[in-house]
Amino acid sequence: MNKIVYYLRIIFFIIYLVLLFLMIDKLFSLNILSVIFFIANIIYSFIIILTILSKKKVFNDLISYNLLNIGIYIYIGIIYYITFISTKLDILSNINYFNNNFILILLLIIGLLLYTFMLNKEEK
Repeated sequence: MNKIVYYLRIIFFIIYLVLLFLMIDKLFSLNILSVIFFIANIIYSFIIILTILSKKKVFNDLISYNLLNIGIYIYIGIIYYITFISTKLDILSNINYFNNNFILILLLIIGLLLYTFMLNKEEK
């Protein structure tokens, strides 16, 4: 079970990176919060790549850590779907929608980064 969730996390991480890349041109010019959002996501992605390459057992076996990461990736996927695939809503003109979601994702990423550093310190 642990390996399945770990490999799902890696698959969702790759999809997450592609979706972030696709969102850059549409959302990068909204405001300063979107710039902070993308910088935080770059830092987060770099740390996650390091955890994957580290092959530490704690990152592979801890289901809660992997599920938290998968949750962030799915949330980014939902934002991508709502803004770029769904034609029913005129979300692109609603800056408040993006600000609220960016703040929420930033808080989740900061919390997950702190949790990653704590787990890394524990493993040593």
